[in-house]
Amino acid sequence: MSSDGADPPLFALDVSADDGLTTVAVAGELDLASSDDFTAAIAEGLTTGSVLVDLSALTFMDSSGVRALNIALREASQRERELRVRAGMHPSVVQILELTGMMSLLPLEDPR
Repeated sequence: MSSDGADPPLFALDVSADDGLTTVAVAGELDLASSDDFTAAIAEGLTTGSVLVDLSALTFMDSSGVRALNIALREASQRERELRVRAGMHPSVVQILELTGMMSLLPLEDPR
């Protein structure tokens, strides 16, 4: 619980666009309940250009999140768009990405 007494959101999605690059930043937990919103945000960004996915504030990801990233990679390839994932993820997120083999498929960008 945070110091103001409010619990952090289970999932938060922030989408911003600048000069043909859409940044999709997620926080909290990426799971079955939130993966469709995440997938839709990335798909929408890919319609206009490149997408940068920021998972730095994500604390949990299950197989639904891994599947969503796999879908995003395939869609980016089909649309001939660039999709990058910002490095600097929570250890639990890195762990599932490594265990599933997804980490080696993700084009990582150094955090800014």
